[in-house]
Amino acid sequence: MAAGQLWLFDPPRPLVERFGKEFFRGLPERPGVYLMCGTSEGVLYVGKARNLRKRLAAYRVANPERMSRRMIRLLDQTRRIEWDECKSEEAAGYREELLICVLAPKFNRVGKIWPRSGRIMAKRWESRKIKEGVPSLGM
Repeated sequence: MAAGQLWLFDPPRPLVERFGKEFFRGLPERPGVYLMCGTSEGVLYVGKARNLRKRLAAYRVANPERMSRRMIRLLDQTRRIEWDECKSEEAAGYREELLICVLAPKFNRVGKIWPRSGRIMAKRWESRKIKEGVPSLGM
């Protein structure tokens, strides 16, 4: 196992400093969609989670060894986090896709055209029946 770099200081925790530890403890342990918002930009990122508390807790430490620079920039720009609980993980996935299409957040990559290649990243839904009243996409 390769040893990581030794740090003189702990990695930054911009979200813990901004929202406090109690914010993360108060999140629901249910599936849902979360929105990371900036001050003037509006929604910066939309994500889905099987467990909102665990997923958002993964963003507490902005460790440069484990996170990309893009994600660290997102955490630095985030000023508000909103979430919406869903009945199931499938329902959360459908809601996430809808929100990304409508809001076109700056930090989401799905559904955007890459300038160098001209390719579009897209999410593909499986043809299985989605439970709990989520309409199918007809693909």
